[in-house]
Parts: sequence; C-alpha cells; structure tokens
Amino acid sequence: MSMKLIFWHGMADEDKIEYLKKFSVAIIGSRMLMELLWRGGVGCIRYIGDYVTPNDARLDATIHPLEANDYDVFHPMSSDSCVISYPYPWDYRELKRQLKGIDVVVAHRHMEVAARVAEELGVPFIPDIITTFLPDGISFFDVEYPRIKLDPISYALTCSIQAGEIMRIFTGYHLPAIAPTAYVVDTRIENYLKRIQLRIKDERDEGED
Repeated sequence: MSMKLIFWHGMADEDKIEYLKKFSVAIIGSRMLMELLWRGGVGCIRYIGDYVTPNDARLDATIHPLEANDYDVFHPMSSDSCVISYPYPWDYRELKRQLKGIDVVVAHRHMEVAARVAEELGVPFIPDIITTFLPDGISFFDVEYPRIKLDPISYALTCSIQAGEIMRIFTGYHLPAIAPTAYVVDTRIENYLKRIQLRIKDERDEGED
C-alpha cells in the first residue's frame, strides 16, 4: 500500500485518492504545507519559496536552522513526485504566469497579491488561517483580516488542518470551511481550534482605504 493510501485509509475511497493525481496546488511561503500535500498524494505542487528568515526557521520544523538567511528552494525527494519550485517573483505578471492552470492557491506570505491572482484565475484561495475563499463567494478583499500570532505548535497544526481542507476540496470528503467562516489555532483552548466569523467591510470602510 502506497503512502498516500495509508494516509487516507478509511477516509476516502481508493479511486478518489488516486484521483488526487489530477490536481495541482500552488503554495507560497509554506514548506511544511507543501511537504504534507506531497506526502498526501496531490498530483503536482508548484512551490513558490521566499527569503527564509531566522523566524521562519523557528516556526517551520521542516526548515533547517542553517537554511535561514537564504532563498527557499525545494528539491523533490523521489522520482515520481511532481514538485516545481520557483523563487517568489516580484513581477505580478510573472507570478500569474507561474500560477496559471492551478486548482487551488495557498499563500502564507504575499497574501494580498496571491489573492488577487487567484481571483483573476477563478480558483479558490486559502490564506494563512483555516478558511477558503471561493471564486463565486466572498472576496478576500471584502473582509477584515485578523491578526494572528503563531508559534511552532500552532503553525504545525494550522498547516496540518489546511492540508486536510485541501484534500476535502479535491476528494469531496466533507466540506472545507468557507469564508466568512474561519478557524484559527489557539493552543490555550481545549480543542485548539477557535471558530470565528470574518467581519465584512462596509462601504464606509472601503471608502476610507
């Protein structure tokens, strides 16, 4: 039994798990999430890395501390994996070109730019909290985005749950959280997950921007 079948055993039919090969995900700035989706069997991952700071290496357990102060580039660990790694381009058109044909865009960094590209491409967008902005739903730019504080544990939990949400989108195994409903990880509460409702900006808020 392959690793992805073990990962999803009892959660989705084998044909749905194999169907994951047909999907592609773009991930901007989260090595841990990329690793989880790769191990979970997603067909193709376009990983767009960025400059790795010492704080990134502290939060993300998949980044070695010696990788700090350098650009993050991922090298596939097996011949059958499809992971295409790019450095983050500062040109909007180039980023859009890199993301063309993707089924879902996830961004833990450069979220506003990534959200705009996802809207123009008509694909779901997932920011660094647990929620999904659908192409025909509420826009990322229509909500007041919460400020969150992360530590290594809350970051690992966030990435793990986001990986599950992406698998739900692809396999149809339950529905992901759809904006304005969202969840944030809070290790101070009993079940670690705190449900929130993203506040919709009103016209006055928009006029003041």
